[in-house]
Amino acid sequence: MTHAMPPSSATTTPASVRQWRLSTRLVRGVIGVVIGCLAIVVLLTGAFTKFEITERLDDSLQEVAERLQFAVLVLNQQGSGHDVAHLSNIMPTSLAYQITDAQGHVLLRSSNAPESGFVTPPQAGFFMQHRFRVYVTPAAQPDRFIMVGEPRVHRAQATHHAILIAVLPILGAIPCIWLLVVWIVRRSLRPLVRLQGEIRERGGGNLNPVPQLDLPVELSTIQAAVNLLLERLHKALAAERAFAGNAAHELRNPIAALLAQAQMLRGQLARQASTATLPLPANTMAKIASATLPADTLSPAGTGTGTGTGTGTGTGTGTGVMPQTALSASGKAEQTAVEDATYRLDAMISQIQRLSRIVEKLLQLSRAVAGTGFRRDKFDLLPVLHVMADELDRPQNSNNPRLMLETGCCTHLSVRGDMDATGILLRNVLENALRHSPPDSPVRVSLALADSPMGKDIISRTQAQGATGSSLAALRQQPEMADAVILTVENASPALPDATLSKLTDPFVRGGSQAEGSGLGLAIARTIARHMNVPMQLASPIPGQKDGFMVQLIFPQDAA
Repeated sequence: MTHAMPPSSATTTPASVRQWRLSTRLVRGVIGVVIGCLAIVVLLTGAFTKFEITERLDDSLQEVAERLQFAVLVLNQQGSGHDVAHLSNIMPTSLAYQITDAQGHVLLRSSNAPESGFVTPPQAGFFMQHRFRVYVTPAAQPDRFIMVGEPRVHRAQATHHAILIAVLPILGAIPCIWLLVVWIVRRSLRPLVRLQGEIRERGGGNLNPVPQLDLPVELSTIQAAVNLLLERLHKALAAERAFAGNAAHELRNPIAALLAQAQMLRGQLARQASTATLPLPANTMAKIASATLPADTLSPAGTGTGTGTGTGTGTGTGTGVMPQTALSASGKAEQTAVEDATYRLDAMISQIQRLSRIVEKLLQLSRAVAGTGFRRDKFDLLPVLHVMADELDRPQNSNNPRLMLETGCCTHLSVRGDMDATGILLRNVLENALRHSPPDSPVRVSLALADSPMGKDIISRTQAQGATGSSLAALRQQPEMADAVILTVENASPALPDATLSKLTDPFVRGGSQAEGSGLGLAIARTIARHMNVPMQLASPIPGQKDGFMVQLIFPQDAA
């Protein structure tokens, strides 16, 4: 199973934090307030319209009742009776009328009026009945009442039509208001969008202040604060870069001098150790001879002869044998001391070299954190990769290199970034693969376009293993990653557990290998990749295998 880390360039947000847009919130808020106000206006308009329609219709009932006064005169002339007036074009919504006496008996009515009186006993005023809205008024003739009824269906229809006519323009104005609100909000937020675009372009190698824009007072304060922050950041990064450069110069020279002195001393001891007998001073030889020979075997002549010309036979022989034995023992002791000193010097040289490597990595990490990968220059990735491979892989037998480069049919791959930072990135990744794999095992380095057959094969192999392939497939769907360059570095190693793999890009974290290392290589690579917006994937074991370690870098290609 492949274990992978998420891409470093992806910006993760907490699940509890919900992203929102200011323009959307303003539009929704304004539209909500406007619709709420319009709803109140519609309700008030409907109520007012209903009241006005009721007043107008009641006035019309009163006018009809006044016009029916002549019918009372005619009825008195013709005599009392239960007459029905038949009119043409009578409809269910037409007005109905009745003329009654004081007891409520109907004397005259329209054909659409009920046979019984609307109101019994008659009383002046307006009455609401089941089917009619009735107006009762006394006639000019005593003991006569005029009743005019309007069908409630007609009144309801008239009220509804009037309310609809009054409210419909308001409802129709809602889409227009929405469009106007959206236009006004977007137009008002244009300065904010311009400021957002300027701030978004800042970062990396662009730390220039935001130029003067036509901004309102509220945004001008933000612009001034951003420019102040950019100025401080520029100074801080400049100080970091200056410190990294000065520290590199000040630390490399003493370490190099110390290493040179130790190596020179090691060479001198090696030359002395190769000498069979070490010469000793004359006084040392005399002390050795006097301490070795007995007193009765020495004579003045012999002593003089042994020390001077050596003509005395007995004494000359004694002096020639015993001091030589003591000299041989002293030489062996001295040679042992030289070998011990040589061993200690070898250990010192090894530690100095290790200190030099750690200092170099720390300086690289400092430069990476300070932002050496911020620039966005266009360069060819292939020469950088070949230079790093030739520098790191220099085997004794040039016919058997460890780094196996596979570039397919690619002759050049233009990407955007910092060439020096990319070199540091590739150097650390390749060094990590060479150092933590068996000495004779090859390190496979492949470079392919995401849309090429080789790139599709890489994505399909990794996608079959889980998270890494899924993330690669997702990155491939992004417009800027459609023609990305996939760099894959694979080396032999035991499979790493999840806990180790997830922390492998932290400083001073090692994967359990016995090889020499500082635990900073992948941390430097991750930091530079994050600054250059280059997704970096780690997987162990290698997809499709049971062991191994894989690093994948996805460079957005610059097609311009």
